[in-house]
Parts: sequence; C-alpha cells; structure tokens
Amino acid sequence: MMPAHPAPLSQDDLLRLDAFLHSPACGQEAMSLSRAHGFLTAAASGPEPLEPAEWLRLVFDEPVFESGDQADDILGMALRLYRDIEADLGATGRYRPLLEFARGPAGGVEVEAWAWCQGYLAGMSVCREEWALHTGRSMNELLSPIVRLSRHLGAIRSAPQRRLCDELPLAAESLYRYWRAREGRG
Repeated sequence: MMPAHPAPLSQDDLLRLDAFLHSPACGQEAMSLSRAHGFLTAAASGPEPLEPAEWLRLVFDEPVFESGDQADDILGMALRLYRDIEADLGATGRYRPLLEFARGPAGGVEVEAWAWCQGYLAGMSVCREEWALHTGRSMNELLSPIVRLSRHLGAIRSAPQRRLCDELPLAAESLYRYWRAREGRG
C-alpha cells in the first residue's frame, strides 16, 4: 500500500527502477526509464486521466516478479514516478524530462532525447483520438520540440538540437496546462 504522500523518488530509486526495466523480468517491449518517463509525462498531461492499470502493462510488458514484496516495491516506484511527474508538471518551472546520457567519442557525457520523445509520442497514442481532435497551429507549436527530437536517434550535438532539448520542459508544462484548461481539470 502506498502512503498518502510518498516521498519523491530518489536517484537510487530511479536506478533500481531502470535496472528492473532492463532485466529479464520484464517483457521484450518494456520501456527504458527515459522512454517510460516521456510516456508517463504524456499520460499525466493528456486529455484524459489514465488509470495505472492502463499504463503499467505498457511500461513493463508483463513483468514477472520474484515476490509480492518486489512487486509492491517496483510498482510502487512506478506509481510514485507518475505522481512526481504530475506534481512537477503542475508547478511552473519544476518539470525536467528524464533524458538518457551516453559516453561520447571523446569520453565526455552526451545527452540523448530520442527515447523520452518516443515515449511521449507513445503516450499520446493512448488517447490518439482526443489528441487528433486538437491538432492545429498552437498544438503543433507546443509539440514541435518533441516531434523534432523524436526523429533524431543519437547524441544531441548541434546548437539547434540543444535548444530543442532546452524547450522540452516548457513544452511538456504547456501541454499539461493546455489540457487542464480545456478539460477543466486544473
């Protein structure tokens, strides 16, 4: 059972959740943590609230848990991640996408946004019809950094790509506010 006001996920929690998502305990179609974060961001900010049962199976793809305690722990972290995302989206300037990092050819760390953006687009597809009803210039502008970065597999190296990455938090928050105002859920 989840406490009424669980603490936000720590870095260690995120690492454990990521390790589980990459383990053989999850199905072949399980998401990476970054992809799951994008997916859950779209789910939390989209036109209809999604029940955990709707998104848990998509994130984990039929997980097999060693015990009830492990199931409670891992699923509890996923639920906390969703709540953290929702809380951050509702507080202007607090939301940050959970992007992937990789070692660059020179040994430095490089950002990769593709998985998060692909996850966001996958999250949109859960309520595809509602999103489709609201296409237009303003919606396309809000989605632009997400869509453009979803087409770029690999490290973000150019200045225009870095600017698009910098726009992701504002885009996610703006989409969240758009749907809350539209649906009167804010």
